[in-house]
Amino acid sequence: MIFRPVQPRKLQWSSPTHCLPDAARLGLLFLFVVAQHAVPLQGASTPRAPHAQQKSGAPRGTASRDLHKIGETVAKAVLDKNIDTLLSYDRADLRSVDSVSLKNPKSDLYCYLFDSECITWGDGTWRSVYDKLSQAHQLEIKVSVSSSRYDRQLYGNLFFYDASAISDKNLRSRDFLCKEGPASIATWKFRLEGGKWKSVNPLFDSETRDCPKSPEEDAK
Repeated sequence: MIFRPVQPRKLQWSSPTHCLPDAARLGLLFLFVVAQHAVPLQGASTPRAPHAQQKSGAPRGTASRDLHKIGETVAKAVLDKNIDTLLSYDRADLRSVDSVSLKNPKSDLYCYLFDSECITWGDGTWRSVYDKLSQAHQLEIKVSVSSSRYDRQLYGNLFFYDASAISDKNLRSRDFLCKEGPASIATWKFRLEGGKWKSVNPLFDSETRDCPKSPEEDAK
């Protein structure tokens, strides 16, 4: 018997159109799909700074609006002589004492808030908060919010003034504030605690009768 060497069998396409076999076509399709998805993953990136900046700026903007609303509320309370509303924004440790003082129309606090005629300090130019607000032709409430470099907390100052006579530029001048503050400008300082504004100073800064700080100075 004669054994002849077996010739290697050539791989033949299974279709008359010479297309790839089903298994080969599926393999190539799989590789193509993987390649298509690999490119976007390599080039993908996380959201950039603009979106992040909008997020970080939002809390301060909301805080400023909330403080301005407080300014509107306490200004109306002064004009209406609504003592209960004012006391609700007073410092918690001073509220009971101030409540007693405001029942006495000759007390320093009552005079400071409501009656210029009984103010005994200063050079005669001091006016009550009531007079400053009620006599303003165009009452404006300016909010200045800044983060303290000492405790990293957010502080806010309210400025109440007559916008027809006082400009933003005037408020940035310490000399102007020292000169006109006693007669024309009322202020009140707050601090943001647990998402709520709380008074740092007594009612309308009544015990801090030095020159008001400009918004720029207070931010330092």
